[in-house]
Amino acid sequence: MDRAARFRQITCTEHIRRDLAGRSVRAALFTSTAGFADFAIRLGSTAILARLIVPEHFGLVMMASAVIAIADQLRELGLSSATVQQPEITHAQVSNLFWINVAVGAGLALVTFAAAPFIASYYRDPRLFSITVILATTLLAGGLTVQHQALLTRQLKLGHTAAIRLASSLFSTALAIALAWWDFGYWALLWREVARAALLAAGMWVCFPWLPGLPSRRTDVRSLLRFGANLTGANILSSIASGFDRFLLGRFSGAGPVGVYRQAFQLIAAPTDQLLSPLYQVAQPSLSLLQNDAPRYRRLYLKLLTLVCLLTMPLSLFVAVYATELTLAFLGPTWLEAAPLLCLFSFGTFIKQAAGSAAFILITRGQGAIYLRLTVLHNVVSVVALCIGVRWGAIGAALAEVIVTYLMLAPRLRYCLAASPVDLRSYLTILARPALATLAMAWALLATHHQSAHLTTAAALTLGAVVAFLVFAATWLLLPGGRSELLSLISDLRNALRRKAARSTALAPAPAS
Repeated sequence: MDRAARFRQITCTEHIRRDLAGRSVRAALFTSTAGFADFAIRLGSTAILARLIVPEHFGLVMMASAVIAIADQLRELGLSSATVQQPEITHAQVSNLFWINVAVGAGLALVTFAAAPFIASYYRDPRLFSITVILATTLLAGGLTVQHQALLTRQLKLGHTAAIRLASSLFSTALAIALAWWDFGYWALLWREVARAALLAAGMWVCFPWLPGLPSRRTDVRSLLRFGANLTGANILSSIASGFDRFLLGRFSGAGPVGVYRQAFQLIAAPTDQLLSPLYQVAQPSLSLLQNDAPRYRRLYLKLLTLVCLLTMPLSLFVAVYATELTLAFLGPTWLEAAPLLCLFSFGTFIKQAAGSAAFILITRGQGAIYLRLTVLHNVVSVVALCIGVRWGAIGAALAEVIVTYLMLAPRLRYCLAASPVDLRSYLTILARPALATLAMAWALLATHHQSAHLTTAAALTLGAVVAFLVFAATWLLLPGGRSELLSLISDLRNALRRKAARSTALAPAPAS
């Protein structure tokens, strides 16, 4: 069997379409399990490293990371999404995309090396030269990973991807803690990123041992490049805008405030990203497969939206109420300046992820040009707001982030839902139930928090978590449609597990006679 035939065999999606709901749920379960383990590692490492490394050193790495994040978006060129979104794709096309990603990754690493002196000069800190050079090596490793990860995602083999990420996180974190313990300072954070990138690349190749062919001019990938170009433009603009806070704070306030600001952001961003990553990894290939089946597409997206709200809305307001306790628990008393920032970011997270999930409608229906226009609008508003907010330091920058999130909600929904299978009324109906349940929960938490001021940090957080769960669950079930929606989600999970058990039984070898 030649490479092209073998490629068609291992990337066929017909069997996935026949059991899409079940495979999607199982993939989400596998990635969620690994994701929670990864989150525990990241959270634990943050608590440990924050006590071994000073805020200034975190700030130095974060300032350089803002530059690397922009280059990283360009390195991918949106071609992983292009591979996943296409109904049919060939071995020759993916091979060409692979070599494009590798070439761009290597080129960006060289450009970043050359830019390192200018980055150090901009921030007025010579240490950023070596930090930038070391981090730039991750761009080359990333270029080797893009298409293998995309092919795993296309086949909904997300358990493999999750296991690779978990192992990479575990080993790189262990390395960072050991180096920090030996007083290597910011070098511990640097080598963690390098080790993670190398382990991810090796793991993706092991789990999907596809060998690309030589690049061919006869294979047309222009339509894929156009789609990827729109996504790349959007992602680069998003990276610039998301790193703009670090550029401004680093320039005018120094590394310390940047470290505090970013650690506060990560305390709310890390758990929400970890909770939603499995859903988003499943959503893109699943919705792409249904882009020509409007009713099924609509049902699947609304279930995704329900889960996004269910996971992020109560978490966000819990963090807002207990911002000081969470800062003390995970970062320590040295970082108490991060508590008001964490509270502000949490109010933005309340709606941010639900609004952001609408972008999947554009991506999975191949509307990259509209997605780019929406991103341009959002990022222009973000940059203007940050330029104004940074005058008040980290607090002003955080407040600007939250204001933009709510200000852009209406334009985002208009762009994403127009001429799509999902109408605005259905979207808002799904949004209302978890929002109301979360507001009721927040009211109860405020009363509980006031009464538990005498408790230890751990006791206050435990009591708050119990109250949050009970009030949110009770309110959800009492609201119209809450019970039926919950039963529907449970039914989907049960059916998916039954199909998995049935398939395992069917494939099991017969007992020897």
